[in-house]
Amino acid sequence: MIRQPTRLLGAALLLLLAACATGAGRPASSNTNRNTLTFEEMQQAGYPDAFTTVQSLRPQWLVRRGATSSRVQSIKVYLDGSLLGTPDQLRQISTRSISEITYLNGLQASERYGLDHDLGAIVVTTRRN
Repeated sequence: MIRQPTRLLGAALLLLLAACATGAGRPASSNTNRNTLTFEEMQQAGYPDAFTTVQSLRPQWLVRRGATSSRVQSIKVYLDGSLLGTPDQLRQISTRSISEITYLNGLQASERYGLDHDLGAIVVTTRRN
């Protein structure tokens, strides 16, 4: 004989599995990767430069977080694999020329570019015509 709490637990588990399998609660058209801005998202938003786009669509990327010290650090910006500078440099890049923008947290950026990336990095990849 199966006790009532076991039946309820089993039913709840089945409902949970069904919801996960169908992707319930998530709009089909939303970008599930919050660490990347695609060309399509940028064009749809209509901002003229990368800084305004990031500031409007992913403002958390510009927030300094992570290790702090007496020396002033900033999130580093890379353009097609080369160090460009600070987030202010994003103002120079037209969104029409960008394929995607990716945010790397401090650990990911340090693994990829070196130990002085505690605050993370914004990686801009331009379109190849």
